[in-house]
Amino acid sequence: MRRLTRSTVVAVVVLSMVVAPAVAAAGTGIAGAGSATAAQQQSTVTLTVSLQDPGRTAVGGAELTATWDGGSATATTASNGRAFLDVPEDATVEIAVDHPQYMRNSPYVVENATEQTVSITVRRQGSLTVSVEDGGGDPVGDTRVVLRADGEVVTNGRTNADGGFTTGTIERREYGLTVVKQGYYRVTRDVDVGESTRESVAVERGSVTLSFEVTDDRFEPPEPVADALIELETAGTFRTLDNGEATAQVPVNADLDLVVTKQGYETVERSLDVGESATTVRLNVGRTPAVNVTAVDDRVLVGGRTVVTVTDAYGDPVADAAVSVDGEEVGTTGGDGSVTLRFEEAGDRTVVAETADGTSGELTVTVVREATPTPTATATPDPTPTATETPPATTAAPDTGVSFPGFTPVTAVLAVLTAAALFVGLRRRTDE
Repeated sequence: MRRLTRSTVVAVVVLSMVVAPAVAAAGTGIAGAGSATAAQQQSTVTLTVSLQDPGRTAVGGAELTATWDGGSATATTASNGRAFLDVPEDATVEIAVDHPQYMRNSPYVVENATEQTVSITVRRQGSLTVSVEDGGGDPVGDTRVVLRADGEVVTNGRTNADGGFTTGTIERREYGLTVVKQGYYRVTRDVDVGESTRESVAVERGSVTLSFEVTDDRFEPPEPVADALIELETAGTFRTLDNGEATAQVPVNADLDLVVTKQGYETVERSLDVGESATTVRLNVGRTPAVNVTAVDDRVLVGGRTVVTVTDAYGDPVADAAVSVDGEEVGTTGGDGSVTLRFEEAGDRTVVAETADGTSGELTVTVVREATPTPTATATPDPTPTATETPPATTAAPDTGVSFPGFTPVTAVLAVLTAAALFVGLRRRTDE
C-alpha cells in the first residue's frame, strides 16, 4: 500500500474544507427557493368579521362559512360578534351565516380580499304567506308572486290551486311585493314581514289593444303588406288591411306567441311580452326567395339566339346566375341578369337557372329547322254599290212559240235589215 505523505494529507483536508461549504451553500440556496414558492402559493389575509343586528347589537354563536374558488373556511362568532377568517389574498369571498334566530337572505360578498374588518348585518327570521283571489273572492291559482329587497329578488314562486304561496325563511323586514297573472292587472305593494305574516291580494281581469303594422322593408320606404294572416296565441287570427295594419284585443300581462304568414312570403314568428298599455307591434316580412327565368323568344331557328333573363322574387335581375341547357351549364348572367344563348340542334330544350337562393323552374325553348309562317288574316273590303241604268220601256212582241237563243234587240234589227236586202235583190232578178 502506498503511504500518504504529510503534504498529501494537508491537501485533502484543505480541499474538503473548501468543497463541503460550497456544496452546503448550494443546497441551502435550492431549499430557500422552494420555501419562497410555497409561501407565495399560500399567501393569505385575515378577515375580521363583526356580526350585528340592525340595532348594532353583537350576535354571537353564529357559524360563518367563507367560500372562494377552490377552498373554504369556517369560524364561529364570539359573544362580541367577532370571528376571524383566513382567506386567499385578492380572492372573491362569500360569507354565509347560520344562526338559530338570525339570518341573511343572501351571502355577504368580499371582493379582492385584503386584511380588513368586515361588518355584516343579520336580521331575525320570518316568513310570508300570500293569498290571491279575484273580485268575486275565488282563489286564483298559478299567479306569480315576487318578493324584492333593495332592488334584488329575494324569492319568487306561483300560487297553488287554493291561491296560496308561502315563502321560505326570510329576513324580517320590508319588501316590495308583486303579484301578476296573465289576463289580470298587476298588483304591487310594500309589505312588512314579521315572524309569520299573511297578506291577501285581490286581482282584476283586463285586456289591452295591440296594433300591428306589417311591412316589407325590401322597398324604400317599406311598403305595407295587405292580407297577411296574424295568428296570436289565445286571441285568435287577424288579417291586415290594404295599409298593412290590424288590431287585436289581448289579455294584459301575457306572453303570447305570434305567427305571421302570407303566400309568397316567409313565415315570421315572435314572442310578445304584453303589458297593460296599448302598443304598436311592427313586423317585417320578406318574400320567399325565388329564382325566375324567362326568354325573349321561346321559339327560335336552329343556329338562332335568344336572350334569357334571371330575376328574383321581387323581379330584380340576378347577376352571376348559372344558366344550364338540358342539364349542362352554358353561361352566367351579367349585371343586368341576362345571358344570350345560341341553339344548334332542333327540339325542345330545357333552360334552368341556379343562384344562391335556389333553382328556377324549367323553361322550354323550342328550336325548329325553318320558320313556320303564321297565316295573317287579310281584310276583305266591302263591295261598293254600283248604280244600274234602267232600260227604256219596250212593247213586248207577240209570242210565236219559237225561242231564239241568244236574240237581243240588236240582233233582231240586223235580222230585219238582212231580210229586207234579200227581198230587194230577189225582186230585181224577177224584173229582169
